[in-house]
Amino acid sequence: MPRPYSEDLRLRVVNAVASGRTTRAVSALFQVSSSLVFNLHQCWKQTCHVHPKQIGGYRRALLEPYEVALTEQLSNSPSMTLKEVQAWLAGEQGLSLSISAIDKFLRQKLKLSL
Repeated sequence: MPRPYSEDLRLRVVNAVASGRTTRAVSALFQVSSSLVFNLHQCWKQTCHVHPKQIGGYRRALLEPYEVALTEQLSNSPSMTLKEVQAWLAGEQGLSLSISAIDKFLRQKLKLSL
């Protein structure tokens, strides 16, 4: 996984653009893309900092808040298909999810296989 550019390089890029150099000249000087130079300069103008954004992180499953209701429904009707689970979630819970998202949640979180 790539790492973000150092804050030192980011500041040097912003200072070079602020001194009057063009985006292309700065990108050639520091061997970075011109879009990085442009985006860093825009970020500096708007927020006055050039900290990198967070990369990655944990993303909660959309079905986690419905885990208890889903477990209860599947214990009452153990022969439900994924299509039926999808229809139940849409009707009862007002949640629209793909069948693959439901399948992934059931396999990984609830340790169920259908």
